[in-house]
Amino acid sequence: MTPRTNEDNAGNDEEGSKPDNAQGFLRRSSSALFSRNNSDSTSTGILRRASSIFLGNRRRGSSILSSFFSFGEEISLDIVPCPTFLDEDLQGLEPIFGKYLDNLSDDAVTKICRQLEFWYVQGVRTGVLSQDEFVKLCERLCLQSSWYLPTGSIISVKPLVPKVRFGKTNIKMPIVTCGGMRFQHTWLPDMIPLLSESKSSVLSNSPSQDNVKNIVRTCLQLGVNHFETARLYGTSEYQLIEALYDLMIAGEIKREDFILQTKITPQAFAKDFQKTWNQSWEHIGAKFQYIDLFSIHGLSTQEWETTFIEASKLKEEGKIRHIGFSTHGTSEQIMKLINTKKFEYINIHYHFFGSYHGEGTSDTLGGQGNLACVQRALELDMGVFNISPFDKGGKLYRPSRDLLLSLGPELTPIAFSSLHAWKTAGMHTLSVGVARPSDLDEVLEAARLWRTNDVEEKLLTPAENRLRDRVTEKCGKEWADYGLLNVPTCYEECTHGIAIGHILWLHKLLVSHGMYDFCKDRYTMLEANNSKWNSKKRFDENVKKWMPFNAGRGFDSNVDLTLALSKHRNPELALEKLKECHSWLNSSNGTLTDEQLEDKGWGRGYNLTVWEEFAGESITAGKVLLQAVTRGRAGITGTGPSAKSAEEAASLRSYCKNLATPVL
Repeated sequence: MTPRTNEDNAGNDEEGSKPDNAQGFLRRSSSALFSRNNSDSTSTGILRRASSIFLGNRRRGSSILSSFFSFGEEISLDIVPCPTFLDEDLQGLEPIFGKYLDNLSDDAVTKICRQLEFWYVQGVRTGVLSQDEFVKLCERLCLQSSWYLPTGSIISVKPLVPKVRFGKTNIKMPIVTCGGMRFQHTWLPDMIPLLSESKSSVLSNSPSQDNVKNIVRTCLQLGVNHFETARLYGTSEYQLIEALYDLMIAGEIKREDFILQTKITPQAFAKDFQKTWNQSWEHIGAKFQYIDLFSIHGLSTQEWETTFIEASKLKEEGKIRHIGFSTHGTSEQIMKLINTKKFEYINIHYHFFGSYHGEGTSDTLGGQGNLACVQRALELDMGVFNISPFDKGGKLYRPSRDLLLSLGPELTPIAFSSLHAWKTAGMHTLSVGVARPSDLDEVLEAARLWRTNDVEEKLLTPAENRLRDRVTEKCGKEWADYGLLNVPTCYEECTHGIAIGHILWLHKLLVSHGMYDFCKDRYTMLEANNSKWNSKKRFDENVKKWMPFNAGRGFDSNVDLTLALSKHRNPELALEKLKECHSWLNSSNGTLTDEQLEDKGWGRGYNLTVWEEFAGESITAGKVLLQAVTRGRAGITGTGPSAKSAEEAASLRSYCKNLATPVL
């Protein structure tokens, strides 16, 4: 959000109570003042908001009490500034907030205000959006988030998410899946001796477990009954199992009410697979008796036949119902696995903005990327699951300004990406990495639009065309059509391990849509492999060091890529773009500031992350280990709902409520 700042406004208070009326404010104020667990800034923050109501200033929090309540020392008060769009005399917003506000979660209020602030500043003020269009946008955003169910609710609601046949599995699959990669307590694997926190401790003491249970209950009520996790997702697997089992014990659900998927990396030897399987089955077996969907996790170049044979035995025993695979591989590797015809379903990256590690790699049919793999899987009646469309598909919860302006306000980037996967690519379901229930807001809107007959004609196809036209405008038609073709993969020796296609893809996203944050994240992952590369060792020895989830390395100016680019339509231009992308994204140049991004035309849009997920967002092995050793006192700290996030939501709700008029 681009907030309006006043002389009174300097930052954020830290208190999470939802404002309701003056009496309630005073009651919480007195409690905060005399509680040893609250800081002075917290107490005075509450008092200041109370004073705002008493003094009749309906839109702006006032710091009038700051000079009176110093309690022995002068206190500098920080408050959440009023968004610009609420500080203008826009007609039509009052009845909308009056109608919807009480049905919106705090997280949703924050997200809606951030989006509206962007579109007011970048749309209304620039003439891109009329005031009437802005008011309609406000109502759409409020409507898409008004499904909210209070924590602990067991209200029966009509499921919002439709179901489709998941290929030859014949499972009735919701078109939205709850992905378990962002709600866990920690990324540390749960079977490391001494370091791993005990299962009982996590389930009993970690606030993340209540959040997981709330997410699971919410998903089930909305019709999202497919839950996907993995052995590699830290404590995710057993936290998810426990949450589902608790609801079963409480009589809220039965085993047949949900679909469970977990994943295990391929093992070359049966005994190694059995060891890993036993770790999963220890969590699952006695409680659920079977796994609906078992995936061989992260297939690319590994030997997988042994794992498949062992999994097939478990299928015969009734412990597994369907076997598939997930992949971060090249398009050629994926096509080869699909054509074995051994798997019933696939978890794959295919997104409008690119196919992750498949982007810029040959699809074996004259094109590039993973769309041809999706189409082949559908031909074979495989279930097709879209991995991480909103993160690896472009970090769409933090879209760039250019992407938003090209797409327009009628579809959020998340809704657009969802509709493209379902309608254009024909994928059956897509995974939402749910860190908090409000992460479902935008995809639920997409699910509602999925049911409408004219969504493709009126919204989706025009949006796809606008975004493709933007690529052509910024990159030129020849590069847009051919720039990522005829590029060798990082597994070919002529590349010296450099992920040429991947880097050219990032360059295209930067130039076309200004997607700096996403591209920076992806290039940092490639650079991690540069540090492991030893030119004195054989090519195959270096490649073996890569994780199957992160193949390839960044650009290296010491490498001669003449042979690698010899079949490209324009080798000189390709090399120039590789160098340019490296200069923009390499870690030695640091991260560009907002001012530098503006200079390049890569301004940021809005941020839908209202608080940091429990396991942390910017994780490294060192941080995770330090978190484990100190039991959360160092390494990764301050995650989960915070006083700051609660204060922002409370302030924004107060501004909106004070603006609203009752709806009769």
